[in-house]
Amino acid sequence: MLIRPVRLVVLFALAACGAPEEEPPSEGMEGMAGMGGMMMAHGDHSPRYGGYVFMHGDLHFEVVLTAGGEHRIYFSDAMRSELPAAVAEELRITIRRMTDAGEELEPLRPRIDEFGEAWIASGDPIDTEDTVAIVYFRFEGSPYEIEVPFIMEPPTVDPHTGLPIAAPPPDAEEPP
Repeated sequence: MLIRPVRLVVLFALAACGAPEEEPPSEGMEGMAGMGGMMMAHGDHSPRYGGYVFMHGDLHFEVVLTAGGEHRIYFSDAMRSELPAAVAEELRITIRRMTDAGEELEPLRPRIDEFGEAWIASGDPIDTEDTVAIVYFRFEGSPYEIEVPFIMEPPTVDPHTGLPIAAPPPDAEEPP
């Protein structure tokens, strides 16, 4: 049997008219109204600076490692609102390379940038994927450490969502 497009639209319209109304939330769910947006924001692990996003409790932080040896760490809250770099204390970065002679450690001396937005550190260029950055900081008195592998090619897919990562727009120069 062939259903023509007009009849199909009428069928859907009639079906929608008879759809039951949405039930109100059950007992104990009153405080959950509006939580959907919070859950989505909390689940947002999209990099904003071309790095990798991690969590420590509700604190998100993005580690940006570059082949040139210039590294940055940005912090944001559970809703991914930016936080000042000073939210983390005693931040340290150690670059660990595997060489023919064994493990080589390069401790870096990070400092907060001139805008107070990120911790920045400079080191030797990174030229191998056997390199790891060991990031340590204290947040609200609690120490935290994580090893972040250096990947020569930046990711094209968000590992948490499986969605493509949009490339940051190039800095557009204003015409004279």
